Amino acid sequence: MPLMTAHNKTNKQQDLGNGPVMGTLLRMSLPAIGMMFLNTLVFLVDSIYVSWLGEAQMAAMSISLPIAITFFAFMEGVGGGTTALVGQSLGRGNRREARMIAISGLVLAYALSTLTLPLLLKGSSHAILNSLGAMGNPDILGPAFAYNFWWPLTAPFVSYTFVGCCVFRCQGDTVTPLITLAIANLVNVVLDPIFIFLFGWGIAGAAAATMVGRMCACAYLFYKMKHASGIFVPIAPFYPKPRRSLVAHWKRISVVGFPVTLSTGSVAIGFGWLNTILAGFGNHAVAAVMMCIRIEDFAFTVIVGVCSALTPFLAFNYGRRDLPRMIEGMKAAAVISSGIMLVFGSILFLFPHLFIALFRPSKAAADLTVLAIRIALSAYPFTITQFILGALFVATGYSAFGTVSQVVRSLLIRIPAAYFFAGLWGERGIWWFQPASWSCGALASWLFAMYLIKKIRNDFMLAAMKEA
Repeated sequence: MPLMTAHNKTNKQQDLGNGPVMGTLLRMSLPAIGMMFLNTLVFLVDSIYVSWLGEAQMAAMSISLPIAITFFAFMEGVGGGTTALVGQSLGRGNRREARMIAISGLVLAYALSTLTLPLLLKGSSHAILNSLGAMGNPDILGPAFAYNFWWPLTAPFVSYTFVGCCVFRCQGDTVTPLITLAIANLVNVVLDPIFIFLFGWGIAGAAAATMVGRMCACAYLFYKMKHASGIFVPIAPFYPKPRRSLVAHWKRISVVGFPVTLSTGSVAIGFGWLNTILAGFGNHAVAAVMMCIRIEDFAFTVIVGVCSALTPFLAFNYGRRDLPRMIEGMKAAAVISSGIMLVFGSILFLFPHLFIALFRPSKAAADLTVLAIRIALSAYPFTITQFILGALFVATGYSAFGTVSQVVRSLLIRIPAAYFFAGLWGERGIWWFQPASWSCGALASWLFAMYLIKKIRNDFMLAAMKEA
C-alpha cells in the first residue's frame, strides 16, 4: 500500500476521535449525502421511465416496493452490525479483528441474498405480490413479476457494495462509497432508456439496467479495496475453500443487525398494508404514494446520509469511551440535517409540480401527490430525531431500541392512523398518517435514548474505575 494513502487513511481515522466534531461530521456527511442522493436517483429514474409505460406499470412498481425494502432491510441489518463492530474494533486499535468482522459480514450478506430466489418462479412470485396488494390483477402481476425477476441476479453485487462501503466509512472515508454509487447510478441512467424503450424490455429493462450498474460499481469498489483500504475484503472470501472463520462473527453481527432488519422490515410490512388500503381508492392512489415516496426520498437523503456518517463516528468513540464527543456528534448531526432539510422541504412545499411532472401522471394522481407531500413535510422534525437516535442505537449495539421505535411508527401507529384518516376524510385525508406515526416513533426513540445515555455513562465510569 502506498505510504501516502496509508497516511491519509490514518488521519481520517484520527479525525473520528480527535478532530473538530462539526468539521469531521461535515466532511464525512457531505459525500455520504451525495451517495444517498445518487442512490435515490436510480430509483427515481427507474420510476420516471416506468411511469411513462402507463399507470398500471407504475402501480406494479409500487406493489413491488416492499420487496425492495425487505431486501435492503437485510442488507442494512448486516451493514449496521458490521459498521458497529468494525468501528468499535478500530476505536480499540484492533485492525485484524475489524477485517475478520467485515469478511464475516460479507459472507452473511451473500447467504441472505439467496432469500430472493423465489422471485425467479412465477407461482411463488405471484403469491408474494398478491399478499402485497396485487389482488390477482393481471395488469399488475405481469409487469411486477418481470421487474422482480432480476432481484436474485442483482443481490450478490448489492451485497458486496453494501458491506464494502460500510468498511470504507468505518475508516473515515465517505468519498469512495460516493464514487461507487455514482458509477452504479450513472450506468443505470444511461442504460435505462436503452433497455426499456430501445430494446423494448419495458419494466424489466429498468431492473436489468440496475443490475449492470451494480456490477460496474462492484468492480470499482474491489479495485479500491486492493489499493486504498487498510481492511481488505475479497469479493469471494470463500475461495478456494470455505473456512470456519467466515461465519465466526455472524452471531455478533446478527445481535446488532437483526433488530435493524426487523426495523426496516416493519416499514415494508406497513407499506404493503398501506397499498392494500390505497388500492381500494384505485390505481391513481397507489401511484400517488409511489410518486410521493420517490420525491420525498430526496429530502430523506440528507438525514440518511448524515446518519450513515454519524454511525461509524459514534461507534468509534463508543469504543474509545468518549460519551461527551458522542453527544456532541449527535447535536452536530441534528444541526446539519435540520439546515439542509429546511431548504429541501421549502422547495418541495412550494414547487411540488416541478417534480411530479416528471412522472407524467393523471390529474387525479398528481393532485393526491401534492397533498401527500405537503402533509408529510410536517413530520420532518420527528424524522430527524428518530434517525439520529437510531444511529446511536446501532453504533452502541442497542439496535433493539430502534426496532421497537420503528415498529411503533410503522405498524402500531401508521396502519391504524391510515385506516382512521381514510375513514374520516377518504383518499385526501389518509396522508395524515405520516406526521401521526413519525411523532410517536420519535417519542419512543427519545425515551429509549435517555435510558441508554444514562447507562453508557455509568458503564464508562465503572470501566474507568476498574482500570484505575
